[in-house]
Amino acid sequence: MTDVMKALRRMHNLERLATEVYRVQTGAFREEKELSDRLHAAKLKEQEHIDNLKARIEELGGGTSGLGMGFQKAGKTLGMITRLLGKNTMLRTDIRIEEKAIKDYSAFLGKVDFDAKSRALIEKNAEDERLHARRWQDFIEMLKHRQVLQQGKEQG
Repeated sequence: MTDVMKALRRMHNLERLATEVYRVQTGAFREEKELSDRLHAAKLKEQEHIDNLKARIEELGGGTSGLGMGFQKAGKTLGMITRLLGKNTMLRTDIRIEEKAIKDYSAFLGKVDFDAKSRALIEKNAEDERLHARRWQDFIEMLKHRQVLQQGKEQG
């Protein structure tokens, strides 16, 4: 198996993990529509990454990894655990997931000799991951701000 195929399959697996994490976490923000909607949108974007990577793997004559279901189950477990630990922990974990994806994408781009179409796909995915990480950081700040306002009301 070529380095290109190995890298694409690994990225596909990791996107499956992230998608499942977001799917499970979305319900934690039911009372906060904006956050719930953004998490749902991130899940859809991660699913798009899965679909695009799978299509590219198949275009190159390969198949997805048999480990994909394991990554998906790990994502479900991580999503449930972080959901139980609270919203801040959940969002911090999501930032770490995105930062890991960015690091992996960058490493692959630096090491593997991708064709132009695969390279463009990976660069787009990496940019999406950077956007998600910034968004989760903004949400953490928004939650902190809400908490301060709530404490002020309780003390006032």
